[in-house]
Amino acid sequence: MRYVMYDDFKPGVLIGDSVVDISSLLSAEDLKSPRAAVQGIIAKHKEIAAKVGALGKGKPLSSVRLRQPVPDPVQLLCAAKNYKDGHETPKADFFLKANGTIIGPDEVVDLPAAEARVFHAEPELAVVIGKRADRIKAADAMQYVFGYTCFLDVSARGVSSGFYIHKSYRTFGPMGPAIVTADEIRDPHALRVRFWNGDKLRQDFSTDEMANSIDKLIEAASAVCPLEPGDVIPTGTHHLGLLPIQNGDKLTIDIESVGRLSVSVQDKRARAWDPEQRNGPALEKSTL
Repeated sequence: MRYVMYDDFKPGVLIGDSVVDISSLLSAEDLKSPRAAVQGIIAKHKEIAAKVGALGKGKPLSSVRLRQPVPDPVQLLCAAKNYKDGHETPKADFFLKANGTIIGPDEVVDLPAAEARVFHAEPELAVVIGKRADRIKAADAMQYVFGYTCFLDVSARGVSSGFYIHKSYRTFGPMGPAIVTADEIRDPHALRVRFWNGDKLRQDFSTDEMANSIDKLIEAASAVCPLEPGDVIPTGTHHLGLLPIQNGDKLTIDIESVGRLSVSVQDKRARAWDPEQRNGPALEKSTL
């Protein structure tokens, strides 16, 4: 199943080129907020899957506006330095990114006026948690995964020594287009991830290069604080090919079997960096 939010955050299922409204399969309590709707979808997934075929064809995808599929998770918990790309292989670690960063397909990443040395966007496979996970062992962790989506972790390098500020400006978390349920993904550790800036392919890597696999990430995160249904864990990126983003860029992430997400970039200050120089003129240290 491919679950989406569309228009004014109506819950739906993407079937081919159509979006089927599944509001009738959720309760009034589920429909009180986007967060409640996501949690309702997770709780009622089997029932929805059994009944969605009776709801008709739905609306053409071209006639609706897709939104971020998890608009308001309890936690947006991002894995840090989680690829074998020249870093020392790290223990699992995370940073919290503000929920207010999350935007959906075809929206605009708005670069703030902050004096950043450079801006980056990192393409990542994101995990959506399916049930409360508290002190879960890696051997059991994958049964706590509801599904997957695409995520771009945008950063303003050099504005803060910590993670939260330079990762949490408004619009710095593009997500979508859908939550693809775990049963649709044969092996989440063998997916091709590609990222374009305009028509230039900038990154092309496999999730098999994660330093800490999804089960280990869940074990490490749930040992600190429980994970709740609908929480999102972006799993990190391979830094080879990471280059600046700037005004007028169109960014596209494509993850095999999960989907494709595009956003544009706006900078009212119209700053510019050499698009072929990874870290900008003043940034020399390895980035997250």
